[in-house]
Amino acid sequence: MLKFFWQIFELTGLSIFQLLFSWNFWVVVILISFLYKREQEFEQAVLGYNRVSLTYKVVESSIAGLVGGYIVSLITLFFGIVVDVDSFMYLWYIALILALINPRYLCFSYSAGIVSVISLIFTKPVVDISGILVIVAILHFVESLLIFLDGFRGAIPVVIERRKKEGVFSTSGAYLMQRFWVIPMVIIAYNYQTTTQVVKIELFEPTWWPLFKPQNLLPNAMLLMTPIVAALGYGDLAVEDEPAVISKKSAGILSIFSIVLFILSAFSYKVYAFKWVAALFAPIAHESIILFQQKKQKEGKSIFEAEENTIKVLYVEENSVAEKMGIKLGDTLISINGVLIQSENELERIFSDAQIYMWVKVKDKRGKIKELYYQDYENGIRNLGIIVITKNVTPNYKIDTEGYFIFIKSIASKIKRFLFNKTN
Repeated sequence: MLKFFWQIFELTGLSIFQLLFSWNFWVVVILISFLYKREQEFEQAVLGYNRVSLTYKVVESSIAGLVGGYIVSLITLFFGIVVDVDSFMYLWYIALILALINPRYLCFSYSAGIVSVISLIFTKPVVDISGILVIVAILHFVESLLIFLDGFRGAIPVVIERRKKEGVFSTSGAYLMQRFWVIPMVIIAYNYQTTTQVVKIELFEPTWWPLFKPQNLLPNAMLLMTPIVAALGYGDLAVEDEPAVISKKSAGILSIFSIVLFILSAFSYKVYAFKWVAALFAPIAHESIILFQQKKQKEGKSIFEAEENTIKVLYVEENSVAEKMGIKLGDTLISINGVLIQSENELERIFSDAQIYMWVKVKDKRGKIKELYYQDYENGIRNLGIIVITKNVTPNYKIDTEGYFIFIKSIASKIKRFLFNKTN
């Protein structure tokens, strides 16, 4: 068994390394670069600058995706999940189309559900439904790990309008979290014709291996370790708490979703009805999770909620005076140098002249009052380096809550608009 583990570990590393030099890997990197470029432009509009370069962001997420792809490959090879790669490519085509409508639909749950249901209804295209859904479940499990460790990085502070109750709206701060990862991975393939380098599997195989394989797979079929490229995306809005806290909660929910999808997909190898169950569960459950989170974002509690005569801290710049003092996200400014702070104008008046010594009284998000101190006799203190939330601030981001599968509504709306304009 140890020999089996070592072979999987070694062959996975070799195959992924070769994939890094393939054209399809770099096509996905370029696609993700365009998505990050849009995010960089929005960050520039909000903050007035970019905290890190586009290159840094792409390289950072590519390294994280490389680790994620290695984990996906190890799980796939260990359990012996045999997949028709032609079926997997359908996921890519549909996912790319959906990503053009909305970047958050760069998710294989939606594309796998769509192609599986089409195949079940029309029997065309012929798709390895169980195989692709098991792989999608594993990808989502690894995505939950990436979100837990990396999902909060680069979160952008925004201002939104939220509905507290029917007809009553309030202004709140939030953090827009968007991460994209290119996932170079290896799967066990059959019925595959390609010029890409593949590796014939000659392992010291346990008697139970491969565990998941199509019913029509012939006993003497040649199995190939085939390098492919996937992409994962994460989009969320941190309203209730700090981005790191919200991303970890999202990761926990997504991991449960992935485990349930894995179980349903595994049963679908033996029971045909579970192909329908798994195919419908993947997009509907995933979309339900998104809508549930969006509802909480729009109507739930927020540590960044704007209040009358109150200054709340939404964002703290790196290496700023506020960071050095220990001011945190969600803190409420009470006073500076003994002067009560109830508006941005009062905050600006204090810094109209450079301060050499400063003490700030704040209330943290748990209601605890604390006093913080800082001094700079050489250069003086001209600002705290924070973005604040008040009742008067104007929202710059709109929460997208349009019900289930807004991309279907979007497509239908565009077709209707095209036909209407054409007839007129």
